[in-house]
Amino acid sequence: MIERPKRSVTRFFVPLLDVMILLFGMFMLMPFVSKDPDAQEPVVEKKDNSPAPLPTDVVEIRQALEKARREIERLKALGRSSLSDRMSVKVLEIDPKDGRLYYIQDGKPVQVDSELAAENMITIHKRQAGNREPFFLILYPRKRSGFPEQQQADDYARWFRGVQFQFDRPFATAP
Repeated sequence: MIERPKRSVTRFFVPLLDVMILLFGMFMLMPFVSKDPDAQEPVVEKKDNSPAPLPTDVVEIRQALEKARREIERLKALGRSSLSDRMSVKVLEIDPKDGRLYYIQDGKPVQVDSELAAENMITIHKRQAGNREPFFLILYPRKRSGFPEQQQADDYARWFRGVQFQFDRPFATAP
């Protein structure tokens, strides 16, 4: 037969809970009660949210207006320029036989087989690009070959981490 315990746990915790609530209430009221009557309230400076004073000189206003117009024209011209005028694209390919990276220069394939070779190629392309932004497009093989292996793709991504690049995967699923 099961016997009831002689001491109930709740007999101890209910009064303890009451004491805890009382102490917490006192703690919350302490900042209001413990103020020194002789101490003055700290003066909080109100910030003036009004804008900066407007220029009163007509010449200054005209100069600011002309500067804003030039900036607008520059941004419009930048928006009208085509992507090919702003970017210099270098196409690299991945060999379907072994997964090696290469690009075509003067009709001949040039292997990019190390990080140093990639850095040299990036530097040369940046010089040739001039003021245009360099972009590297890495083409996966157009037929299924099993290349590049994951390690090779990771290496290529690491080699080009300092510049803008993108892999073109023809068999990848659409997002």
